[in-house]
Amino acid sequence: MTFHARSIVEFGHFLNRVSDSLMNGKPLRTPLELIREQFDAYAAVLVIEDRLRTGETYYAFTEINEQMTDTAGAALTRPAQLAYLSERCQPMSATYVPTDDTARYTLWVFRDRADGKFDDDAASVCEILVSQLARGVETSWRMGATEVERRLYSDVMDKLYVGVVILDHSGKIVRASDAATRLLEARDGLQIQSNKLRATSAKEDRDFQTAVKAAMQMAADDAGTTSRGLSLTKQSGSRNLGVIVRPIRGSKDNAAAANSAVAVYIRDPEANPEVEGDLVRQLFDLTPAEAAVARRLTAGLSLEDAATSLDISRNTARAHLRSIFSKSGITRQTELVRLVLNSAVILGHGPRQAA
Repeated sequence: MTFHARSIVEFGHFLNRVSDSLMNGKPLRTPLELIREQFDAYAAVLVIEDRLRTGETYYAFTEINEQMTDTAGAALTRPAQLAYLSERCQPMSATYVPTDDTARYTLWVFRDRADGKFDDDAASVCEILVSQLARGVETSWRMGATEVERRLYSDVMDKLYVGVVILDHSGKIVRASDAATRLLEARDGLQIQSNKLRATSAKEDRDFQTAVKAAMQMAADDAGTTSRGLSLTKQSGSRNLGVIVRPIRGSKDNAAAANSAVAVYIRDPEANPEVEGDLVRQLFDLTPAEAAVARRLTAGLSLEDAATSLDISRNTARAHLRSIFSKSGITRQTELVRLVLNSAVILGHGPRQAA
């Protein structure tokens, strides 16, 4: 396979296909198969020596139409397979090392020996391709890490019962967390209309829109991060939603965040934390019975109601409470509730809406 100057457009299309397969999250075998086909080769292999993250070496192979085994019939290891192909076929390779020296990427292309050696043009293309594969893999890893981080942060916000909505520079919704989506679907205090956030009370909506516009202006001017707090009436009659409107500073200088201007944080005071009993026991060194009492008190039950729900006597519940106080260094039930809710225990369970 040779790309001449007159076929530079063809080469550009081919390179785009390789890049697209990497950016779309497809297995490495997919771009390698494109490379194998373009070179009319028998196989293509990418070897990644990860020096920073794991210290391990990874191998990605195209499909090979034979079983590579040793003399005993056992499947060869990946390094042995690579050596097998190097002995059986005509090899070509190129290596790319990022400037930070965190990894080493080697692209191997193999063709039948009867088809002759790869020429200099093919070797040059191989060098371009291995650098493209390396950048694609690095970008994919960074994107994957960013997505994991985003999901973890979103999960924490959900468990803290804080919904987050991101608005663009026109006030339209870019993204809403799961907790925010649940609150907005209820249309109780805050709702979505024409892909924009609106308070369900007309009077309160005027104040809310004023706060959003002020935040958008601050984001556009990169003029600060002053937040505005609002209390929005719920038509259901339960306690008001708490809303914070905050500009996202510096987004216009970041291509990835350029469409994000305002963050709206929503907190429903009717949402009660679901405290997981085993975590209470583990974090505060309680017995299972003590953890069960602590869990119910944290949920808002009185000591009498907690005893009833556990089918124990009030005196037994009091004995458990005294033991909890002794272990935790506190003296009042209200302190216990604050201690548990301010601990990491609420991060171990998903949110539950109060009945």
